Amino acid sequence: MITNEGKKDIATTYIKTYYRVIKIGEGGSATSAAQTDLDNYVATASSEVTPDVVGSTLIWNVDFLGSQVPSSGITEIGVFHNTTDKLLTRVTFTSTGAVAASDTVSFRVKLEVN
Repeated sequence: MITNEGKKDIATTYIKTYYRVIKIGEGGSATSAAQTDLDNYVATASSEVTPDVVGSTLIWNVDFLGSQVPSSGITEIGVFHNTTDKLLTRVTFTSTGAVAASDTVSFRVKLEVN
């Protein structure tokens, strides 16, 4: 078992520092622990995103421009390592559908270290 303080340390020292790249895609397969990438990558956030940490929970807030979203919409988002591009977590969801190029799509990814 990892202690509460250990969880906080992992979240604030390692994950917060090294997992700041957010990518979106249009894949929909079930997420697997063996997965290494998005199903169908579409775009990367324009800058690294530093997550907020609450206890042992990390929260990434990121915006994408409508011009980055294909007409089919977005159905997956992933958090990746800054330098190695390793996938930390991936979430699938119902399609955003078409988004006007001038609009912004906001995502919030929450991950609890437990």
